Amino acid sequence: MPYLTSEDKAFFKENGFLEIRQAIDPKIVASAQNVFWEHMNQMNPEIQRGQPETWMGNGYRTVQCGNESEIKGLIYQDPIFAMAEELVGKDQLHPDGGAGPHVNFPREGKWNPPPNGHLDGYHTPHNGVPKGTVGHFTLGATVYLDDVEKMGGGFTVWPGSHRVWAEFFRYHDVDCLPGGVAPFDMGSGYEFTGQAGDVCLWHGLMTHTAGHNVSRNIRIACIARLRRKNFNEIRYDFSENMWKYWEGLD
Repeated sequence: MPYLTSEDKAFFKENGFLEIRQAIDPKIVASAQNVFWEHMNQMNPEIQRGQPETWMGNGYRTVQCGNESEIKGLIYQDPIFAMAEELVGKDQLHPDGGAGPHVNFPREGKWNPPPNGHLDGYHTPHNGVPKGTVGHFTLGATVYLDDVEKMGGGFTVWPGSHRVWAEFFRYHDVDCLPGGVAPFDMGSGYEFTGQAGDVCLWHGLMTHTAGHNVSRNIRIACIARLRRKNFNEIRYDFSENMWKYWEGLD
C-alpha cells in the first residue's frame, strides 16, 4: 500500500516540497538522538544534552555522524525511502548514503526572515565543494531529531522555486550561479516547523536555507541528498517536461 496520496504528489509538483508528520517511529528517532549526542559531546564537550545554557551562540555546525546506521536509517529505510521512490520511481534511487546532522544553535537577538536561499552543490569558500563542479541531486530529505518551533532556525524553502530553476537551466549553464544564489528576487521563504520525526521531502532544485534561530532549542536536522542511479547521464537534461525522470509523478 502506498504511503503518499495523489494529493501529496500534486502538492509536491506544485510547491517542490512535502511535509510528512510523525513519519518515523519514536524509538528509531531516539536511537538517532543518542548517536548524535555522543558525537556532539566528542566534538565539543561543553555542549551538553538537556542543558540549554550550553547551547546559546554556538552558530551553525555539522556533526560528522551521518554515516552511522542509526542516522542513515532515518532516511534510507522505509517509510521515508519508500516515499522517495513513490515520487522518483521504484528502484531508481541509490539505496545508500549519508544523512549528516546540521545543527542550528539558538542565539540572542531579533528574528528576521532569511532574505534569500541557495541551491546546493555550488562552490563557496567554506562549504567544501571544489571549484568548477556542481553537485546537483534529485531529491532532498530533511528529518528533525527534536521539535522545531517558529523562528527556531527551521529548514526554510522557497515554494515553487524548483519550477523557476527547471525553466532557468533550459537556457543557462548550470555553473552560472556563484554560490548557488539567485541573481533575482525569489520572494519569501517558508519555514518547516514540527516535531521530532517529522520529515520534509524537497526537490533537488529547491532554493533553501536555515532560518534564524531565536528560540531556546537546538534545531537538529538530518539532511540527505538522494540521486537517481543514472543521474550522471541525465544531469544536464533540462527537458521541457521537468518530470521526465520522475516516474512516480509524470
